[in-house]
Amino acid sequence: MTTPLHRALRTFIFFAIFLIAGCASVQRAESPLTQETTHWQGRLALKVLSTPAQAFSANFELDGSAQAGSLTLSTALGSTLARMQWSPGMAVLQTSGETRGFGSLNAMVKEIIGTDLPVAGLFSWLQGNNTTSPPWEADLSDLANGRLTARRMAEPNPAELKILLDR
Repeated sequence: MTTPLHRALRTFIFFAIFLIAGCASVQRAESPLTQETTHWQGRLALKVLSTPAQAFSANFELDGSAQAGSLTLSTALGSTLARMQWSPGMAVLQTSGETRGFGSLNAMVKEIIGTDLPVAGLFSWLQGNNTTSPPWEADLSDLANGRLTARRMAEPNPAELKILLDR
């Protein structure tokens, strides 16, 4: 049986992973689409149409790539909610003084939120590439203005992620 605390942690991490996908401000060089490793920061909001419905928002700072990097989630007042770090063959989640290790970023995401997410697709979207990552679809039409939206229409839990990048 899943406790309310466990559901809240899963929701929080789910949103955090989507931060990787889009709630970021892009610090770009002259050719942003050729960069493999980048820094983003901004704000993200995620809604999951589950029972009960879940919603989450946080500030984030993302460094790296789908292969190796870190993601920090924080409140509007700057308190750190969670920090994730990953590299080939390992991923670490730190929350409220607790540290958990995983074999990969994908394994960490699946364990925490109970489903697979397109981590590589998220980084690609942030770099302006409209990569196909079923069942997720990204709308990059307003990325130049710092906005990215991604939707998962698949059941049992459709979801929508909105990202506003810092400028």
